[in-house]
Amino acid sequence: MPTDISSSMPRSALRHRPVMPDVQTQIQTPRASRTRQTPELHTVEETPSKVHTPRRRSRLVYLGLGMLCAFLLLWIGQMLLNWGNTVADDIRYGRPRTTQADHFVGHETGNTPSHFIATNINGQVYIVEIPGAQSNNSHLLVGPYLVGAGSDLEPITLSFPGDAQHPDLLIMVAGIQVRFHNTGSAYVPET
Repeated sequence: MPTDISSSMPRSALRHRPVMPDVQTQIQTPRASRTRQTPELHTVEETPSKVHTPRRRSRLVYLGLGMLCAFLLLWIGQMLLNWGNTVADDIRYGRPRTTQADHFVGHETGNTPSHFIATNINGQVYIVEIPGAQSNNSHLLVGPYLVGAGSDLEPITLSFPGDAQHPDLLIMVAGIQVRFHNTGSAYVPET
């Protein structure tokens, strides 16, 4: 009985005939030994503090972009808030900024209160007092002059503190308070 050589030889020594690959179903993937690998963190050539992996770089890029976006959102938000405040003041006080108030101050002859018109014209504050029932006895009071960008857009508020029969006139604009003293027949700047 003849012995088959292939049965007595170890299997690792047998030559196998390569199988022809089917071109239509073959999936080409690179071998693991030929793919580019990231360097080890603990190598002899580089210290761990100088190693920059692509993952670490991408995290820093995303962090930087996130900080830039946050800064831009805050900047745009602040601009929108300032614009909104200016529009609200435009609706409430108009341009030039004008405030009106009616109040009994002791300068009236009848039962009509005195009418006050405060206007901010190019940073100069003017107050017109029209005594009740005496429009021909109107008085012009000159308030503070405002300096700086946007000073012509500062609104004015009027209040009447002090004596109930002859209250003083208090003007508030841009954080400045100016008081006019009531003499009983007119207002004079307080010194």
